[in-house]
Amino acid sequence: FRDIAAAYEVLSDPKKRQVYDKYGMMGVQMAGTEIGAQLVEIESLLCTLFIALSFVIALIIIFFAFLSLRVDGKVTWNYAIVFIPLWIMDAFLFFGALTRLIKPSADDDEDGHHDDHDDDDDRDNGNGEGSSSNAGGDRQERQRQKQAAQKRLRFWSALIGLINLLLFTAFQVLIVKKANDPTSIAASTVFAPYFVLEGFFFLQAIIQVAVGLKLASAVEAPLSSKLGMVFEALWWKVTRLVLAVLIMLRIDENITCSWQIVFIPLYLVAVKYIVQHIRGYRTFSRMQNAEMRQQGHALMTASACTLTVLGSLVYSLVGLLAAKLDGHAYSASRVLIPVFIVLSILLCCSGCCLPCLLLASSAGGEDDEMNLENAEVRVVNPNMRIEGTDVPSSPSRHATPIS
Repeated sequence: FRDIAAAYEVLSDPKKRQVYDKYGMMGVQMAGTEIGAQLVEIESLLCTLFIALSFVIALIIIFFAFLSLRVDGKVTWNYAIVFIPLWIMDAFLFFGALTRLIKPSADDDEDGHHDDHDDDDDRDNGNGEGSSSNAGGDRQERQRQKQAAQKRLRFWSALIGLINLLLFTAFQVLIVKKANDPTSIAASTVFAPYFVLEGFFFLQAIIQVAVGLKLASAVEAPLSSKLGMVFEALWWKVTRLVLAVLIMLRIDENITCSWQIVFIPLYLVAVKYIVQHIRGYRTFSRMQNAEMRQQGHALMTASACTLTVLGSLVYSLVGLLAAKLDGHAYSASRVLIPVFIVLSILLCCSGCCLPCLLLASSAGGEDDEMNLENAEVRVVNPNMRIEGTDVPSSPSRHATPIS
């Protein structure tokens, strides 16, 4: 009877029934909690994310199409027009950064009012006792300090993000100026905002490394673990910095080597991942548990196949770009073929496949309910007799027939 009452409570409430059809009984049990509210809204949030991602990818595709037309001489636009898709993205990012910078104040104030009401309720439930009032006051003070710390952290995080965006936009503006008139400014001036931006990233990485090394020293971690932590935190940032310096020197003709040599840091990235996968495969091979060893081998094989496909596209782009810059008669549209392939796949996934899957999952319950209407349900009674009953309204597709 408890099961029957629980089933009736779910099926008689349209909202609970909808949650049960999508997430099961666990979703119904969490419907009144914060996690449950997030589960109910997750589909709309994912659809919004897919729409925004599709918009960004479409702008990037348009930018590379404009760039290939301009480089190949099909059009004679100013490079400021070519960068219009990126200007649009920058405008949206500026709006988001400013909103994030201003919004936390209102959110924190609202949270503070809620916490004040909660503390008042705690004091009322204490029946006027001194210990309860003191506990409530201490809790309120700790909550205020926590909110103040969170508010400062959000403000500085949003401010740093806005500064990074300004530096990146300045870098784009200088690229446009250099592209329109190569003799107007030096490449070192163009890369100045980029180096400042990398300085912020280096500072954050060094702080994280210092904290990690302090924790590693507290637990007496071996030297190899510490060196591995430092390498994982800094290797990609150092690679980017070295590559940017080489490109800057090559553009200013301070060095006259081939562009294939300039892109050597990118080739070292492939070497790093190859070594990492070989070590990971050997680590799983030394495991005693056969099931874990098999799962690890399958994981490393799938990862290696994925990286092989992506690496083929990336290094095809790098090779074609280096050949184009070295003077070979390759059109920009041919050089950017790997870029268009990757972006087209991403646009298909974000703008078509994934939203369709979400819509299909939400519409599946309605289709099943329509098919079950006016259906004949066979019920087995305790005497093992088959009785036919016509159900006027179909139950949930997850409901269990009652014997």
